Amino acid sequence: SFDRAVALIESVPPGGRVVLTGVGKSGHVARKVAASMSSTGTSAFFVHATEALHGDLGSIRAGDVCIAISYSGETQETLAAMRGFQKLSGGCIAITSNLRSSLGRECDVCLELGSITELDHNRLAPTASTAAAMALGDALTVVISKRRRFTRGDFDLFHPGGQLGLQNKMALAAEELEEQLLVKGELMAEEKH
Repeated sequence: SFDRAVALIESVPPGGRVVLTGVGKSGHVARKVAASMSSTGTSAFFVHATEALHGDLGSIRAGDVCIAISYSGETQETLAAMRGFQKLSGGCIAITSNLRSSLGRECDVCLELGSITELDHNRLAPTASTAAAMALGDALTVVISKRRRFTRGDFDLFHPGGQLGLQNKMALAAEELEEQLLVKGELMAEEKH
């Protein structure tokens, strides 16, 4: 299923985007994954599932791919939004705990997290399940970025600010200096011959 999800995301045509949706803590995970995809070369954005049902479906284009996140796979707002996305987009991927949930059955691809025990004393607060969903979203992000041969230079275009931007600029400068030294060394070696 993971490979099918990657292939579906890679099928997004030029100008198309990956649209992530969810509500509650799953919505926060979806927003973060969309931001990570965007900063690593995959055009992506977040649409809150409830807002999708109140006009934001209008931002969806043919060819966009939706990733819907719901641990239970039964969240009504997420299901309704995903059904709207399906009518307008190029396909839907579910990230959920159960392949046989409504979301898992109705999406083109289902990435199943499996049954996860939450970490709080009541075993209710989304903790381990959100960490697992985020890890899976990050795995998709990294695999797609690598397959697209996203470079440090590309990262500099999308993420020039903050400590990451500074570290990347320093690494780019070091690579450039190393290249200059190699060229100079080769020229000096040629002059000796």
